[in-house]
Amino acid sequence: MPTANRLRLPLLALAALLSGCAVVSEEECQAGLWYERGIQDGARGRGQSLVYDIAQKCQEYGVRVDSEAWLRGHEEGVEQFCTPENGYFQGRRGHGYEGVCTGPTADLFMNGYRRGLADYQVAQEYRRLVDRRDYLERELYSVRAALSGTQNEETMRALRFQRGALARELQLLDMQLLRYGVFGFDFFY
Repeated sequence: MPTANRLRLPLLALAALLSGCAVVSEEECQAGLWYERGIQDGARGRGQSLVYDIAQKCQEYGVRVDSEAWLRGHEEGVEQFCTPENGYFQGRRGHGYEGVCTGPTADLFMNGYRRGLADYQVAQEYRRLVDRRDYLERELYSVRAALSGTQNEETMRALRFQRGALARELQLLDMQLLRYGVFGFDFFY
């Protein structure tokens, strides 16, 4: 790859980040680094149909996309994407998968992806339980404060009932959280 193109590649990546959800910016269309853009899109696991969206957007700017160069780059980028380690990385972060891997690499990628996705789901459940526990503790504190500040017998009965229900749910949550054992919260973040 010529030096000028290597220097423009980081700028192209920066422009892609700054452009937000846009498929491609006018500057990217004008730059015409289709092979490099294909590598980036493939390495991000984007599907081949993206080139049609890019071509449509660039056509609005009066620029023709070199689809063949993009596809060659995309194929190279997909090779970088379709590793078992990256599969785990993508799944662990809960990222979607567009089905870009083929052949034996697809199986290896998917094995990693499934393991990562399972870990992600466990972490999400753990976070949900911890958040619920924090909420219940705040509620229990509020009920206890209300109990100490009331003289009304009927209100006290209702608050005691609520306190008991909160305490029981906290006990159940604690038992569920014990399933995560020694790893605890730090393991998942």
